[in-house]
Amino acid sequence: MKEILCKRKTKKPIGYRFSAVLAGVGLLLSATAASEETSQVISLPEAVMMTLNYHPELKALLSQEQVWQGRIQQAGVGERPQIGLMIEDAMGTGEHSALKSTQSTLTYSWLLQQEQIDSRVNAAKSEATKLVLEKQIKALDLSALVAKHYIDILVKQERLKLNQMAATQAEEVVEAIAKRVKAGKSSSVEVQLAKAELIRRELAVEDVEHELKASQYQLASLWGKPAQNYHLNGNLLSVPAVPSVENQLALLKQNPRLQQFVSDQRIAQSQMELARIEAKPQWQFTAGLRRYEATDDFGLVAGISIPWGDGNRNAGMIAALQAEQDVLASEQSALMQSLDAQLYVLLQEMAHSQHVIHTVQTDIVPTLETALSEANNAFEKGQLSYNQYSGVRRELLSAQTQLLEAFESLHLQHIEIQRLTGTSLSQ
Repeated sequence: MKEILCKRKTKKPIGYRFSAVLAGVGLLLSATAASEETSQVISLPEAVMMTLNYHPELKALLSQEQVWQGRIQQAGVGERPQIGLMIEDAMGTGEHSALKSTQSTLTYSWLLQQEQIDSRVNAAKSEATKLVLEKQIKALDLSALVAKHYIDILVKQERLKLNQMAATQAEEVVEAIAKRVKAGKSSSVEVQLAKAELIRRELAVEDVEHELKASQYQLASLWGKPAQNYHLNGNLLSVPAVPSVENQLALLKQNPRLQQFVSDQRIAQSQMELARIEAKPQWQFTAGLRRYEATDDFGLVAGISIPWGDGNRNAGMIAALQAEQDVLASEQSALMQSLDAQLYVLLQEMAHSQHVIHTVQTDIVPTLETALSEANNAFEKGQLSYNQYSGVRRELLSAQTQLLEAFESLHLQHIEIQRLTGTSLSQ
């Protein structure tokens, strides 16, 4: 844990690697995991790829593609032609009795509807394209979730080290005070206080151990193997650079959630075109063959039918779809404003986290380490009470915890910025 307190590694940050692995992300698992003894070593790219390959929500979207392929196919199916048989002048009276003067007509009728079919297919295809963006959004959200869980586990591992170190130190203090009590240099009250502190530190270790196991289970459950035995090889000590506001605002426009509004507007436009075409009269042609029983002759028949009435019967639907486009444009603008504000806040928070890391790492922790070293000497010489000595140790532990929390915040902020901008899925 001392490395966290005093050193800054040059290894690429977690957030950077999160972006790198997602830059060319697909839904096929391409990474391989190494094994160390019986525990599997899993990197962040591997965790992301396994999740994208096995998560049921992404599988559901893949199945949804097949649904839309079926709908597109169905949209291309028109009404079937009709075959009819008509018998006239039969079973009457006089010369029309029985079948003497029967006229039988065999007809074949069909609608001219190719324009309507093409429009329906285009409308279905427009809606199907939404799945591409939905998959991007879901993959982006899941990838960010994996990265956050990954960071959480790394943080808990470092917290465990901190608490184990504090428990070890507390145990050493108990032994030291016990010796001083035997020598008549300390009060037995100090022993009891030190023992109570040791118990608290041991409980803190147990708490983190349970939390760590729960977090590891949660992460592995994302790729369907919650009971998997593994450990992570990530690095919290690296510090990702704060992106520029201008570049991030430009990238923000590529957020797939914003692109969804563009897709919805296209869908509304295609539905308007379909409504206009369906409002047009559909001509139906009929052709057939007529037989005259009385003369044993044949003749051709033909006809056309055109719907009669208001040709503007879809005006209400068209007006509604036009209004829907205006609504979508306003909602897109509102979302852009919200994302813009979120992004700006995250960039400011990220800059602050960097400042906290630098200050605590270079100023506060070294100062408290020096203070603890002096306190150790003074305590051993009996120049410092247990409460005073314990206070210095708690201050150092608090600073170490603050530093760890600052690293965590920095990485989480970086990941969230990438999720908002959609840069981790950009081609």
